Amino acid sequence: MHQSFKNISEEAVKAVGSMSEVSRRFGFSSVQSVANWVSKNRVPPERVIPLCEWGGWAVTPHQLRPDIYPNAKDGLPGRNSA
Repeated sequence: MHQSFKNISEEAVKAVGSMSEVSRRFGFSSVQSVANWVSKNRVPPERVIPLCEWGGWAVTPHQLRPDIYPNAKDGLPGRNSA
């Protein structure tokens, strides 16, 4: 079954597990900051790469913040394409 998401920020958070899990990993005392990211569909620039990495790159930096990662492969770990 395909899961429906409110926006790409929510999809990135769910790839990690939950708002609580993301909050714990960043060391936040509550989920409010993460809830704000989802409601505004805007993850702070310094949080994009860790969030994508923790979610197994299911959401890419480009998908999450195309304004600061304009190319599809921007922010992704280096890969050999042989």
